[in-house]
Parts: sequence; C-alpha cells; structure tokens
Amino acid sequence: MNDAPSMKASRSFCFVVVLLTAGCANTSTVDSQANSATSETMLCPISGEPVTTDSSYVAYFSVYPVYCASLSDSTQFGSMPISKRAKLSAPQVLEQKGITNATCPLTGETLTASAAPVKYEGQTIGFATLSDANQIRSLPKTQQKKIIDKWMATNATPAN
Repeated sequence: MNDAPSMKASRSFCFVVVLLTAGCANTSTVDSQANSATSETMLCPISGEPVTTDSSYVAYFSVYPVYCASLSDSTQFGSMPISKRAKLSAPQVLEQKGITNATCPLTGETLTASAAPVKYEGQTIGFATLSDANQIRSLPKTQQKKIIDKWMATNATPAN
C-alpha cells in the first residue's frame, strides 16, 4: 500500500509529459506550416536563382538580411563595394523597408537598398538618400504635397 501514492504520482507525471510532448510536436508542425506559407520567393542578388527567407545563406546590407542561393554567392555579395551591394540587394531590402516606389520623388534617381523610407499619408515612400528624406520632412505639408503629387503624376504606378 505504501507504493500506491508514489505509483499514482508517477502516472500523473507520465501523463503530463505525454501531453507536453504532443503539444510541442503539434505546435512545431503548425509553426513550420506558417513559416513555409510566409516564406516569400525572391531572387538571389548574385546568381538570380529563386530563394526564400528560409535560405541557409544570408548576407546583410546594413541590418537587413539578403538571402542568397549559395555560400559562394553570400560571400561574393559581402566582398563587394557598398554601392554595388546597394544596387544588387535593392529588391529584397526595399521590400523589407516597406518601400514600393522605384524612383526618388525629389531627384528621380533609381532607388537602391540605401533608400530612406518616409511615411506620407499612410504609405511608405522611398527617397534616394537620408538627406532627401530629411529635406522632404522639413518642408511644410503643402510643399510636400506638391512634390509628391507631381511625382505621382509622372510615375503613375509605383514599382513592386
């Protein structure tokens, strides 16, 4: 009879362990399904091969991950001058910044990964440099609107 309480405790412990293990397995399955559903397909900046955010080969532009197709591609990307990396990683980095336009509203320059985002009437607009972004921010709202409206009229659809 002395064994009855300890046996009862053992069965309770086993039951809890089984529940926790089943819960963990189920959760990881759900997480992996969610991750694969949100993994976007993009192109490696070096080889042009399709990659996803699950790629094992990641280089960085500033604090932004840049997904590559191979270790060789990520190494090559990292060894390039900053201006070249800014051009090559633009599609991936601009998307991470929430920028959908391809040209700067002030200068008309093609945006690179160095573009500075500015919130304007609920959307994020990219500017070629931080100086351009600060310049637009410093203007009165009416002047900002004139510049943005003129730019939008000449660039009917923002790049995606």
